[in-house]
Amino acid sequence: MKASRRHLTIAATASILGIVLAGCGGGDSGSGKGSIVIGFSGPLSGGAAAYGENARAGIELAIDDLNEAGVTVDGKDYNVELASLDDVYQPSTAATNAQRLAEQDDAAVVFIPHAGGIQAAQALNSGRTEFLLAAYSSDPKIVQQGNPLTVMIPPSFAAYAPPFVEKLKVDGAQKLGLLGTASEYGQEWTKLVSEEWKSHGGEVLSDNSVDYGSVTDFAGPVSQTLAQNPDVLFIGGPSQPTALVIEEARKQGYDGSFLIMDQAKFEEMEAFTDPANINDAIGVKPVREYDEPGTQALIDSYASEVTQDRPVTTEVSLHYQSTAVLVKAMEVAGSIDDPTAIREAIPEAIGQVDDQFHVSGFPTTITDAGHLLNEELEVAYRNKDGKYEFLQIDQPKE
Repeated sequence: MKASRRHLTIAATASILGIVLAGCGGGDSGSGKGSIVIGFSGPLSGGAAAYGENARAGIELAIDDLNEAGVTVDGKDYNVELASLDDVYQPSTAATNAQRLAEQDDAAVVFIPHAGGIQAAQALNSGRTEFLLAAYSSDPKIVQQGNPLTVMIPPSFAAYAPPFVEKLKVDGAQKLGLLGTASEYGQEWTKLVSEEWKSHGGEVLSDNSVDYGSVTDFAGPVSQTLAQNPDVLFIGGPSQPTALVIEEARKQGYDGSFLIMDQAKFEEMEAFTDPANINDAIGVKPVREYDEPGTQALIDSYASEVTQDRPVTTEVSLHYQSTAVLVKAMEVAGSIDDPTAIREAIPEAIGQVDDQFHVSGFPTTITDAGHLLNEELEVAYRNKDGKYEFLQIDQPKE
């Protein structure tokens, strides 16, 4: 394990106890170099801990690779460090953590990987406390807030609904069953996909959304949904319960298609059900199916540095890519502590990031509202034989 990786692990563990070990931005790291502090607030305990750990791992792996290559800003060499705090997926805690990371640790950039925490932090990041908010959520509301210091990392789920519906509403498919997660995010997805299905002349059945975070027996909700004879099931939440919903539907005799919201990942669901159950479904393209310069290297690094027990998902790869973009923006801006200058430098920085950080839909542009976009983004249809077919999609230019 690399030295920088050991430091990050120690810092992250200490942060759970409320102790942030990373030095102040611009300080001496002990090597004669200055320190750039990247902040992170996410769920590191509780039911969403695996999700938060994946997000943090992507940042950590990027920091290791950036430090190995060398980071120079305005003629001075720096080590990049991570200061992380656990917010247990609570929006108010995320906002408090972000403010603390910015004020006490001089983090000019703070990552938050959930919509509630992002929106809470947007209420304070461009006021008395200024920091660039690296927002990992596909909710389009993130960039609709008009916050000048927000960078939205993943594709908007508004981009997924049209191609998902267009692909599955074939061969006479008319009825769409609704069995997504009952969170605010899930309900926004449900509303969007319902409107899209209706626009294609289809019938939307009753909403049987369920809390994927607390329900463990999906037999009842699945049976209730299948009683309406849907042709396609809209499902999705965290990967494990989504896989269990799919398994239950297959057990109850459902042989139709699945339209899967972007929180669930094919490569993770394969570990929780017979992969054949997931066939005839459309969702997010697995990271391993990309063929970019840094794809295989990140997969290998994740296996050796983090774990061999879980696959690399976009939570890992998109945090990895975006960390490199933001540090490169500091180099272009000539500043490690001016969030506005760093944000303004991103369009130029995107074209200067080393190929090793191009993993899964590396951004080709950033919108005026702050959304990182890959203009050739693809989604994946897993056909009835378990083979992937890829479809290019259009993204809204917020």
